[in-house]
Amino acid sequence: MRGAPIAAALSAAALLAGCGGGGGATRLAADGAPPIPLATFKCGQWQAARADIQQTVIDELHGFYGLPVSGQRRTAAYGTVLTDSQARSLFDGWCSQPFAGNFTLYKLYARAAAFGGTAP
Repeated sequence: MRGAPIAAALSAAALLAGCGGGGGATRLAADGAPPIPLATFKCGQWQAARADIQQTVIDELHGFYGLPVSGQRRTAAYGTVLTDSQARSLFDGWCSQPFAGNFTLYKLYARAAAFGGTAP
């Protein structure tokens, strides 16, 4: 009986992991390829990814964080984003650190864009 709550929690976690967190997870890239799972894309994957995959990650993050910020039924502003070169420098710098393999890129991007980004 002790294992039942653990099994239920693991099952729920597995189901939630497949959700991907929003509209970006369900749309296809322009070339019809499946989207990159931004919620789980980590520094270790960034280091191993080809340049085109890295650019797709940057594009997806830019698209998500640059969305309109709405208030009282109207667009109040837009989220802040990094330029491609800023994002690449951010990821290359942090992900090259030996301790950063499991850092998620969207968290690095969000924090950097909040302090140093501009509206799209």
